[in-house]
Amino acid sequence: MAVSSHRRVSRKTLRQPDEFVSTVDLIGDWIARNLTRLIVGAAVLIAIIVAVVVFSIYSQHRQRVVSEQFYSAINALSDKDYGTAEKSFSKLAQHRSGSSLGQLAEFYLANTYIAQNQPSKARNALQSYLAGGGNRLFRQMALVQLGVSNENLGEYRNAHAAYLHAAQLDGPEKARAQIGAARTLARLGDRQGAIAAYQQFLRENPFSQQSVEITEALAQMGAPPEHSSKGSLQTH
Repeated sequence: MAVSSHRRVSRKTLRQPDEFVSTVDLIGDWIARNLTRLIVGAAVLIAIIVAVVVFSIYSQHRQRVVSEQFYSAINALSDKDYGTAEKSFSKLAQHRSGSSLGQLAEFYLANTYIAQNQPSKARNALQSYLAGGGNRLFRQMALVQLGVSNENLGEYRNAHAAYLHAAQLDGPEKARAQIGAARTLARLGDRQGAIAAYQQFLRENPFSQQSVEITEALAQMGAPPEHSSKGSLQTH
């Protein structure tokens, strides 16, 4: 006679709760005891998520508005509508100084002043822009424009310092800065220093578009374009 291989289950075992059912019951009991906390916690989490989404949307909207105002001011400056450009750049510089476009607005505000022949206001705007750091490329241009502003105000020593600083930076305004530094040396009465600086520029940039301008400046000072002495841009 064959013996059954099935294990006999006792009544006691049948009466014991299933492990999964017990776990579900425990979870249900815990939820019931902490329902209020769970509801409050979920509400707080939802509120945080909503706040983050709203802030993100608001920030994007504000950035879009600032961008539109900035490029509108750029167009006004390009169209020589200096009054509109000045008002827009000034507003951006004052109220959006913490943003990159707000800081850049100060640089373009200075250019607007220069275009209107207001070197004193331009110098103040440029000094404020440079004090905030700024992009390296725009920093060089700002230093050159600061040199122009000081030169127009007759402050040749400060102009020379600004040009010299700009000439030490790599960028598209390097040649203009070097020539400005040489020119202000001549205006400061340092004829030999100016000649040496001009001649050094010609040696380093023999095919420069400014070579005619420099040759004329050297001729006015009684010096040939090429000179045997080696000079350099000097600080005074």
